[in-house]
Amino acid sequence: MGLNGWELGIILVLVLIVFGAGKLPDVFRQAGKGIKAFKDASEGKGGAAEEDEGETDEERAERLRKRKAERKELAAKDDLDDDPEEVKSASSKKEAK
Repeated sequence: MGLNGWELGIILVLVLIVFGAGKLPDVFRQAGKGIKAFKDASEGKGGAAEEDEGETDEERAERLRKRKAERKELAAKDDLDDDPEEVKSASSKKEAK
């Protein structure tokens, strides 16, 4: 029970109608990436694990320290961007608890 030429043609026309010819390459590209990621995950391959291979403990610790410092900096920057009234109301809510 396979698909013959007419059935494939109808499916292709429906896909073109739904996605449009302009977005079709992007749709297939994303589908291919998803399939590749699924295969890699099912085979036990991981993108991050492969990048970390050959990394010494000191290099890993330094990378993690940098990442933590970046997160702290972003959090501090986010706190500075808050509206003073919002900060005041948030601190009063904390005090009420």
